Amino acid sequence: MSSIPFKPMLPSLTDDIPASEGWIYETKYDGYRCIAKWTENEVELYSRNGHSLNSVFPEVVDRLRALSPCIRSFLPLVLDGELCILQSPYKASFGSLQKRGRLKSREKIDHVSQQTPSTYLAFDMVHIRGETITHKPLSERKKVLDALFGTLSDQLTENDRLALVNSFIESGQLWSHIKEENGEGIIAKMTSSTYDPGIRTKKWLKIKNPQKGVFFITAYEKTNGFFHVAALQEGKPVLAGLFSNGISPAERESLIQVLKKNKAAENARFITVAPSICVELEYLEIYKNQLRHPRFVTFRFDVSWEDCTWERIVSRK
Repeated sequence: MSSIPFKPMLPSLTDDIPASEGWIYETKYDGYRCIAKWTENEVELYSRNGHSLNSVFPEVVDRLRALSPCIRSFLPLVLDGELCILQSPYKASFGSLQKRGRLKSREKIDHVSQQTPSTYLAFDMVHIRGETITHKPLSERKKVLDALFGTLSDQLTENDRLALVNSFIESGQLWSHIKEENGEGIIAKMTSSTYDPGIRTKKWLKIKNPQKGVFFITAYEKTNGFFHVAALQEGKPVLAGLFSNGISPAERESLIQVLKKNKAAENARFITVAPSICVELEYLEIYKNQLRHPRFVTFRFDVSWEDCTWERIVSRK
């Protein structure tokens, strides 16, 4: 194997869960995509861009090293998976993971790794016993992965640093769990799919589980085309983020004209307005009162800006 494994295969975004035969469904976790190179003597964790993650997630490295004697007959191998800090079996904490990623001090990393440990969630096997198996269909690669975890079944605990991502033949039950836990979404995969490194494929699909909320517009940023939105917290506007995606060219132009006509102030960068225009946005989650991946859904002329409160938004989660 090379010192840096290949880049991972990537799923394409879609709105609908495929329902035809030949698909399986897995939880989409909000984590760091990670290729794990595992030999008898070493464990290396790589990001999707080939950067080492060993120093950031030492608890995973140490755990895999400790398990090496149990799976010597499988080594060397390469796994594809996700590094996460789990909140539940169907949801990972993006905020906790982001904090971990910023840490540089070994002392702080060691402390946090004990307080909020991460988990490597494996969902594919691309190399085993010195053989690359990317040309084999997913169904066969899954059998090899299942055999690996079957060998480890007596060693792994419920909240271990290594876990297998479960696959479902039907999407309904999994989607219900995702909705209930406010998870990120589902990954659908064709069982016949080969593994194509570095390719964004339609043989794997990601279906997000967006949250929704109503916010009021505070400004238009002329330099980048983003609209800024806020919601009330204890009667005061608190910025929630900015959006650009989802709004049609005609809607965008009409909105800009309305903002210009009703502006409170304007400079080279911003057109600012008093609270008035409400919009419904969908987003992945709220992190530190900021919307992650917000997208315009529709104007909400039926809602008064005084009703756009953080309390109402959070209560819908």
